[in-house]
Amino acid sequence: MMALIAALAFDAARLEAMRTKIHAAVNAEAVSGVVMLVQHRGKPVFSDAYGLANRAEKLPMRPDTIFQVMSMTKPIVAIAVMMCVEAGDLNLDDPVERYIPAFQGISVRENGRLRTPARRLTVRHLLTHTGGLGSIDPGGLDDDAKRKLTLAVYADMIPTEPLRRDPGTAMEYSGLGFSTLGRIVEVVSKMPLERFMEERIFRPLGMRDTAFFLRPADHARAAYTYVEGMQPLEPNPFRLGARLANPAGGLYSTAADMATLLQTIADGGRRGKTRLLSAAGVEAMTTVQTGNLPVDGGDGQGVGLGFFVVRGAAGQSTLKSIGTFGHTGAFGTEFWADRKRGIVAVFLAQGLDNVSPVRRTFNTMLNAAFDR
Repeated sequence: MMALIAALAFDAARLEAMRTKIHAAVNAEAVSGVVMLVQHRGKPVFSDAYGLANRAEKLPMRPDTIFQVMSMTKPIVAIAVMMCVEAGDLNLDDPVERYIPAFQGISVRENGRLRTPARRLTVRHLLTHTGGLGSIDPGGLDDDAKRKLTLAVYADMIPTEPLRRDPGTAMEYSGLGFSTLGRIVEVVSKMPLERFMEERIFRPLGMRDTAFFLRPADHARAAYTYVEGMQPLEPNPFRLGARLANPAGGLYSTAADMATLLQTIADGGRRGKTRLLSAAGVEAMTTVQTGNLPVDGGDGQGVGLGFFVVRGAAGQSTLKSIGTFGHTGAFGTEFWADRKRGIVAVFLAQGLDNVSPVRRTFNTMLNAAFDR
């Protein structure tokens, strides 16, 4: 599908060159297909859907194709946590065990021995990936077994494994931390996470295509995941029989819905008459909270509350400005916002390592096209 290209604050010729380059990557089968959407000050300046969502049935990518956005779920769960914080239901520095008693007495494994942590694990630690939990599922669970659990049962299993290090001492990306946060939202709101997200975030923002469980009527709109050589990645995208609303990476969504969500945050937490968060809450989420701790082994990025934030020159490898915040997903998805320049960008594809070079090209060429 041809793109909408409007110049506004961008060089239209450079946006066109970006489209051509991404299409060439799809044509060369570096990736099966993409959906891209860019907004400036809340107005669309570029949108494009190209390639195939389902290669077996030759179904094309469309603007409303539904993707597994994977870890882009994490900052949205963080928004839910912050909504609970602003409602007075919990505090950032509360110990996790206050809400999930199974965390009482959790230990740290150090040099093969168990000991008491030097400090208690808190909500803030989980939001900043500094809790020491890691991302390996407890008890040797595989994905299929995990999906059949409720979030309450799964969260109680997490502290059966010791922490990898003391909370607050290192940044280590942790899906388990966000699974724990999702359960905390359930405890303090007294409703399932999927219902909280639907009633408090998705429905008020008009995000009709975002959910933890894909409706059967929407199966035909789902993008399949293709790895290098355009081989399909099993299982299929429907997760049939799943019960777990996975806070670490379980959402389905579209480019338009993800842009709506991130634009709301970039605009200070408000969309029209709907206020998700205060301006102060947004500032906290999008400001580096991890100090000088290395993130992914370097100082190019820091972590806010759920969002990764560009904080130094090494984080500008795709020409993103310092202060740009966002998140990626394991299957090749990403959204990011540059509040200073007014940019909200969404890139959606479904693959693994094969997607990363294409996504980097999109980010770099988009930033290079900004003309003001």
